[in-house]
Amino acid sequence: MDSESLFLRRGRVPIKRRKSSLWKRGVLVSFGLAAAIGGLARFLSGSLFALERLEIAGNERARTEQILRALEPWRGRNLVTLDLGPAADRLRRLPWIDRVTLAKRFPDGLSVRLTESKAVALWKAKDSLWWLDAEGRPIAPYNPRADSEDYVVVSGDRSTLPEAVGLLEDLRARAPAYFAALSEIDALPDGDFGMMDSIFRRPVRVLRLDAPEKINALLKARGLMESRGWEARAIDLRFADRIILEGAYGAGHSL
Repeated sequence: MDSESLFLRRGRVPIKRRKSSLWKRGVLVSFGLAAAIGGLARFLSGSLFALERLEIAGNERARTEQILRALEPWRGRNLVTLDLGPAADRLRRLPWIDRVTLAKRFPDGLSVRLTESKAVALWKAKDSLWWLDAEGRPIAPYNPRADSEDYVVVSGDRSTLPEAVGLLEDLRARAPAYFAALSEIDALPDGDFGMMDSIFRRPVRVLRLDAPEKINALLKARGLMESRGWEARAIDLRFADRIILEGAYGAGHSL
């Protein structure tokens, strides 16, 4: 046996041992990593992360106890794996709540930030009153103890509420003096509206299309009407370029 062959045979042994050592080390690292992941999973799923604290903010009309009651099914659940979507959907179905923002506060808390619907009018529905939002949607039954401010009362079929509230907002923006005196809007079957106010104290009939302009013209003509002693049973503003004052027997003056 020559020295060269002996040298080559001896050189192969350390290489085989190095590969075996690396394989064993990789197995140990894998087992260690799996154990660490398992331990972390057990830690995160433990009682430390069970939902216990609810931080609620933004509600003025919505009752806190009602919100807590709605979230009760999620109390005690693991906060790490908790899906917030169903809880937010349930809160949005409560009266007054328009938008919901939920955020996890580890280890055991949930932040609940609410945006409530804004009431702009009241809807007279049979024998009850409902708050209406700016889209004409009923929010909740009216409770006179919850708000002392005056609101315009809207009457009519539910399908007419968006147009009625739209008329109210048009008057707020473009005829503010009249809006401040407005008390009632009645959505009539033929698509127009009857209004009552504390200025003329007579029914005023309008179309939404040009109601603010017609109302402003009526306010300008008020002095002339009073100076001439014209009394009206009703005021009709539905016709182009005319203000019709209906008399007691249906005949009246036209401006």
